[in-house]
Amino acid sequence: MKSKFISALAIAGTLALFGCSDSTPENSITSLGNDVPGEEVTDEGNTEVGPESSTTPEISSATEGLSSAAESSADLGTSSSSAENVTESSAAQSSASEPEPSFGWAKGNAPVGTRGCGKNTQLDLKYRGDKPYIDFKWSQGTRTVRIDIPRNYNKDKPSRLVFGMQCMGGWAGGVQDEGYYGLKPLDKDETTIFVAPEGSCGPNDGQWCAPWKEFDFQLFDELLAMLEDSFCIDSSRVFSTGFSYGSMFSNSLAWNHQEVLRAVAAYETAERNIWLPNPRKRLGIGWMGVLGFDDTMCRPEMGRAARDSILITNSVDGVALREQAEEAQIGGPHKCYDYTTVEDRFPVRWCTQSGGHIWDHKDPGQKETWVSAATWDFITQF
Repeated sequence: MKSKFISALAIAGTLALFGCSDSTPENSITSLGNDVPGEEVTDEGNTEVGPESSTTPEISSATEGLSSAAESSADLGTSSSSAENVTESSAAQSSASEPEPSFGWAKGNAPVGTRGCGKNTQLDLKYRGDKPYIDFKWSQGTRTVRIDIPRNYNKDKPSRLVFGMQCMGGWAGGVQDEGYYGLKPLDKDETTIFVAPEGSCGPNDGQWCAPWKEFDFQLFDELLAMLEDSFCIDSSRVFSTGFSYGSMFSNSLAWNHQEVLRAVAAYETAERNIWLPNPRKRLGIGWMGVLGFDDTMCRPEMGRAARDSILITNSVDGVALREQAEEAQIGGPHKCYDYTTVEDRFPVRWCTQSGGHIWDHKDPGQKETWVSAATWDFITQF
């Protein structure tokens, strides 16, 4: 399937462009963290462009062949997970979505080492200050990849691998600077290799360039193969995280990379405006979503639709769609809900709170985000 991609998404007011890091690279394509003239994605996937944007983007439906949920109820304090909230095509396809009993690892499985185990890694590491990166040569060119290797890395002991995907207008260095969405500081035992590949936008593409496209699936495949050949990685514990466009990329990978990804964590995501695999693989995968009730960019119904499409594949006959998730109270502290009717191998965590299009939501009166700890708890359960 050929899809067109969104060429412009922004948020007005005091929020940064797709909530990216406020650390800017050399020759940055945008001033991150500044007010940006916004545009709103409509229910149909069309875009209303802000007054200072000269581009009228073309948007793909991105949901062709996808069973997606209908819009949620107006009450943002309640979940839209119910049989009535699923489209007719969702209901029709749910019967074919029972996870294969032979697929997936049980929680607590023994590490599954890759061909890089026992090898002395020989990567040409470069540094931006004290931050390491590599220039990764792949089939379609060269891409910068930020990488953090544990100081106590052991070539004979498989390590967890976590990808951090940048948002639109951001860069991989910003993901690295923020500790891969705050996860790296939580890796106290240094059991994890963290990587952040640069998106496909170049310095001349403009700040509205969509960083993840269909060919980036090939980039992911080749990068993962190189990492598993160069390092001793636990192939049963590979994860992808991301915010906004980065979360949409992680979510799209969850549609056909279940054999290589154990789980994804998607912060303020949507199931549209990005290339999505069609047909998708009807296999389960761990999935965590974070939703801000006041997000006007990747609006609540978009995040819920992305979640509900995963619930179909993660439960027998889509039964988890009928489970009512508890959500946060408007203006109150966050609420993370773990679904009880999904397959144990494929947990789904749904975290909600009042707030806009940002990844680092905070509870009232708190200075630190709860998102990182909730994500770390989610991925370390496997």
